[in-house]
Amino acid sequence: MAVQARFQVLASRVGHQNPCEFPILARWAGEAAVGLGLDFPHRKHESKGCAAGCQPQQSKAPLLSRLEIRRVSEDVVREDEAVTNQSCDRAYGADTSAGDFLLGEQDGAIDLRPPGEHGRPGVQAIFPPDARSTQGGSPGKNPLVKAFGAHIDQIIDLTAGFGGDAFRLAEAGYPVRAFERDPRVFAVLDSGWGRACREGCVSEEVSERLSFEYGEGADQLASIVGENVGVYIDPMYPPPRKKNAKPRRELQVLRLMLGEQVDGSTLVSAARERAARVVVKRPHHAEVLLAGANHQIETKLVRFDVYLNPARMGVRS
Repeated sequence: MAVQARFQVLASRVGHQNPCEFPILARWAGEAAVGLGLDFPHRKHESKGCAAGCQPQQSKAPLLSRLEIRRVSEDVVREDEAVTNQSCDRAYGADTSAGDFLLGEQDGAIDLRPPGEHGRPGVQAIFPPDARSTQGGSPGKNPLVKAFGAHIDQIIDLTAGFGGDAFRLAEAGYPVRAFERDPRVFAVLDSGWGRACREGCVSEEVSERLSFEYGEGADQLASIVGENVGVYIDPMYPPPRKKNAKPRRELQVLRLMLGEQVDGSTLVSAARERAARVVVKRPHHAEVLLAGANHQIETKLVRFDVYLNPARMGVRS
């Protein structure tokens, strides 16, 4: 429930964070409040979907009539019509001072601005994520697609981030459900996806195959009961060995905010028990998260560790 509570605090907090300066941010918070059942005073717009056919994603957590008393990151947020800024800043660590992360907006979607860069446009979820999108074409040369192969019927992405890899998999033809557990990252992801759908940047076929949902990815493993289900895990990378080897700016921002993922090996082990195929993305300098990968697919920058579970594979004619 801690993550659920942090998301509630986020929706309430960003709606009060300079609503005149950041109207998109306030509107998104209001739409998130609809899904949570919160009594949100700044809610002025209802969710309407988009031209490409995708619907705004809402939390599937139990609905609440208002922000109830609950513990968030060892702080208690009091039930109130307007949650105090001080309590919310402690709860999820994103106030507007120069030393913290800030959710702002640009070009009709939410962005994430790191400490010291609040006056500069932040990082966003962009779709399509690649300059040369193959929507409607053949993305078969993509190493990630090769890692999953031709016999997977559905993919669950446990670590969505800004959604680029989930999009690439859906673009290749797989139905994909992608989960993001950090409420700030999900705010950026959900807002960017909605903008892309509204502006027609995403084909109807891809939007129908791909859904982004807020929640803990590990909690979804128990729902895997059928065969030929794939799981994708892209945990936060460890720091590069070379100090001059800087990744893309969005990855730098995520690493600064989230740090290295500490439950990666546990996640891979649990996924391997439930899925037919588990694909883990790692940089070349990083150790495998779990010994016993069946094979690896390498690119110039990363490798994909592939784990197979024959007991979860269906018989193909």
